[in-house]
Amino acid sequence: MGTRRCMVAALVLVLATTMAAQEPTPAQLFQQAIDIMATRGDYPAAIRMFEGIAKGKDRNLAARSLLYVGLCYEKLGKQGAREAYQRLVREFPDQPEALAEARVRLAALARPSAAPPSLLIRRVMQGPEADFQGSVSLDGQQYTYVDFSTGNLAVMDLASGAKRPLTDKKSWSESADFARYSVISPDGKQVVYSWFNEKSSLFELRIVGLEGEKPRVLYHNEETISPQPAAWSVDGRQVLAVLTGKDGSSRIVWVALADGAVQVIKQFGWRRPSRISLSPDGRWVAYDVAPKEDEPQRDIFLLSSDGRIDIPLVEHPANDRAPVWTPDGKEVLFLSDRTGTFSLWGIAVERGKPKGSPALLRRDIGTIVPMGMTTLGYYYGLSNGTYDVHVAEVDPATGSVTTPPHPASRALVGGTLSPAWSADGKKLAFVSGMGPLGFANDPLALTILSLDTGEQRQLLPKMGSFGRLRWSPDGQSLLTTGQDVGNRGGLFQLDPRTGLVTPIVYSAVLQGYPRQAEWAPDGKSVFYSALGQILRRDLETGEEKKVYPAMVFALSRDGKWLAFHEEDRPAKSSVLKIVPVNGGPTRELLRLPGSGAFTLGMAWSADGRYLLFVKSNSQDRSQPHEVWRVAVEDGEPQLLDIAMPGLVELRVHPDGRRIAFSAGVAKPEVWTMENLIPVLEAVFEKDRATSPKARTGDSKSAR
Repeated sequence: MGTRRCMVAALVLVLATTMAAQEPTPAQLFQQAIDIMATRGDYPAAIRMFEGIAKGKDRNLAARSLLYVGLCYEKLGKQGAREAYQRLVREFPDQPEALAEARVRLAALARPSAAPPSLLIRRVMQGPEADFQGSVSLDGQQYTYVDFSTGNLAVMDLASGAKRPLTDKKSWSESADFARYSVISPDGKQVVYSWFNEKSSLFELRIVGLEGEKPRVLYHNEETISPQPAAWSVDGRQVLAVLTGKDGSSRIVWVALADGAVQVIKQFGWRRPSRISLSPDGRWVAYDVAPKEDEPQRDIFLLSSDGRIDIPLVEHPANDRAPVWTPDGKEVLFLSDRTGTFSLWGIAVERGKPKGSPALLRRDIGTIVPMGMTTLGYYYGLSNGTYDVHVAEVDPATGSVTTPPHPASRALVGGTLSPAWSADGKKLAFVSGMGPLGFANDPLALTILSLDTGEQRQLLPKMGSFGRLRWSPDGQSLLTTGQDVGNRGGLFQLDPRTGLVTPIVYSAVLQGYPRQAEWAPDGKSVFYSALGQILRRDLETGEEKKVYPAMVFALSRDGKWLAFHEEDRPAKSSVLKIVPVNGGPTRELLRLPGSGAFTLGMAWSADGRYLLFVKSNSQDRSQPHEVWRVAVEDGEPQLLDIAMPGLVELRVHPDGRRIAFSAGVAKPEVWTMENLIPVLEAVFEKDRATSPKARTGDSKSAR
């Protein structure tokens, strides 16, 4: 027995020695903490490591660790820096180098000129990878986005800039499938995203691993046209999402990763939230919604993650939207136009209830799309590009340009779109005040320019967004696609005198927004495209008839012919065709290599002899788009001397000489606000110091 005990004791000693050898030494941990601080910028994690080392027996390492704790707190703008330096001075008088540095830092902190914490704002990226529907990992290292050259979901390492696809679609000629919204899991190992399935013409939820695992379908339902992922549960077993149905209603749900089972926690009608955000502890969902059906203004609400509690968080007559939780769960950030333009605001939250009143964090933040917040910063997208309506003149007989393109309006520059000539040729209507993804500081305006006098008149239709304008044959109304104030997509009529909006058909019927619309010459019916079909709708009876399976089309001025395009994927080419409106065989006019050659816009000439179209020679939208025309009789193409980046939406004047179009480049960018946590602490610490009476929140009684 004695021998056996000796052997067991020896074995235990060997195992203990081996395990000890495998554990990092305090010096190694110290170096790792420095790396986390300097390379990754994760100051909270570095503080935890330095504080652990400071408890060790190595006094030199302990003193240096406290020094670094103070430096990290300074980076974060927190009060803990002073306490760390004071502890070093008090407990480590035998470490002269660290002691001297601590005294220097304490003196600097004591200076009256020490500035309060301020936001650090920097651009993360710009260009085609700047996808506002993407996501940033919690550690700020990985970024997912849609590669618009293929439709694939891709990931970028923000430190090195290296990028790679996560899905394996080869090209647009292969299929029309593409990725959309994406959210990285808290552990940074998986991504949940929306994927458009061309075969079903529906979006579905999918999951893919960041380390090469194959994508799998998480959720697919024939009654759901748009699932939008928002967050992962704390345990990583569920995904929080908004599901929009074919009837236009929406739901906040949990989707189980194991089997795709859905648990509904909040049901909406057609007034869907623009953004939902899950608290870090997984207990609360912040969302925005319009409390009134006929008003665009939104309020912020808190919903328990099981759906049992639903309370107002921010109620105000202004438009409050896009809530985002801070990483520590102490505040909810949101956008509000209560100061006149959209600014960034925050409100403290404690135990699922608002604490105090909202505080202004950054005034006039601009036209942004919030993307979420990590331990490093608040991420958002914005567009610094411009769009303008231009007019050029051509000789209808030769196609030569007699007057080069010039802006249609000198007074409105950088934000005009969607031109439309009146039937009598005396007016040009267009949309002004556009923002990215329909998210703007100011409402969209309908501008009507008199070609005789140069006078511009503006109206503010009660709509969330609108575009692709078409004058009625009698000049009494405008046809438009877009969204009403409740975000219901559809087809609408606008009164050019009063701005009154009359819905023709809603997306609940269409199961998707109309791509475009045209008036029939008699003004009694309209043609529009939705879900791959061109339909004709009688305005008096509401009766609809399918005309032809296509999306992008142009109706001839006499109403007898439809021009449309098709993708010939086996041949890797795009085909321009025409077909009689009342039925008959199609005729091919022109075939061009590649996909999407005719999707940027087409229009008939005034005499019906030509079809004009926009052609792009590159996936890069910053490269010029060209205007061509093809003879209807013999299919002979001709390049016109009109080319501009982002040229779309061709419109031919009734005289056949003037051509209006939109042109511009979006220039999307992703930005981050760093040092926001200490700014929040400073703001809300000051708020907590005020009297209880001064800290009452906004309420309905304030309206």
